[in-house]
Amino acid sequence: MILNFLKEISLETLRKNVEINLENYKSSTNDWIFKFFDDNSPFLEFKKEVPQFNLDMSSEEPEKTDLENVKILYSAMKNLSVVEASNENLWAGMAHSDFWDYVKYRNSFDKKEITENLIKNTFFFSHGKRKSLIMHPLARLWWTGHLVYDGTHADPFELLNVFKTDFRTKLLYLFSSSFSNSPTVTKAFLSAIYDFEKNGVRIKTKLFNEIIIYLNILGGTYLLDYFEENELKEKITEKIDNLLLIMD
Repeated sequence: MILNFLKEISLETLRKNVEINLENYKSSTNDWIFKFFDDNSPFLEFKKEVPQFNLDMSSEEPEKTDLENVKILYSAMKNLSVVEASNENLWAGMAHSDFWDYVKYRNSFDKKEITENLIKNTFFFSHGKRKSLIMHPLARLWWTGHLVYDGTHADPFELLNVFKTDFRTKLLYLFSSSFSNSPTVTKAFLSAIYDFEKNGVRIKTKLFNEIIIYLNILGGTYLLDYFEENELKEKITEKIDNLLLIMD
C-alpha cells in the first residue's frame, strides 16, 4: 500500500483555506481537492510501502473502535521512524486521501456541525507539535501503538488493555509525562498497572495520573533510564500499593 503525504505548499494552502472549503469538507469523497489544485495532485508518495489495511468503522460509537484500530494501523506502519511519525505532512496527507472516510467517521462528522475548528482538529495538527500527535485521529493510533507495543510478548499489544477505559484522557496524561519518550520507563509503568488490572484491581484515571506524577518526581532525582525495567516496575508496584490504601 502506498501512502500519500501532502506537499508542504499544499498543506499550508489547505490550512489557510479551511473556511472557504467548509462545504467541501462535508463531501463524501475527496475529489474536490484535485479540482482545488487545478487538477494538479497535492500529494507525493511516501517512500515506504506498508501492508494494505483498512480501519474499523463498524461501531455507532467511533471511540469504541480505537483500540482495535491502534492494532491495525500500528501493525501495518510500525516500521516508521519516530521522525517520520511526527510529520504532519504524512498524517494530514493520509487524512485527505485514503483515510478521508475514517477521520470523518472517527470525529463524527455526521453528528456535528461542521466548523473550521472541527476540520482543523480532524485533518491537521491544530495543537502544539507534541499534543497534536495524540489529538490527530490517525497519528494518535500510531503513537499509542508505539507506546504499548512489545514484540517479546505473545500478544505484543497486551499493554493496550490499560487503555480500555478513559483512553484519550490516560493517553494525554502519559504523553504529557517527562518519561514517555523512554520505552523502558513507559513499559515498566504500563506493565505494573496491567498486572493489577489482570488481578481484578481497577486503576482509575486519577490513580493512573498520580503514578505519572510520582515518576516525574522520581525522574527529577534519578536517571530513570539507568534502572532495569523490572527494578522500576517494583518501585511502581509499591507506589500503587501505597496509593490504593489512601485513595478512593
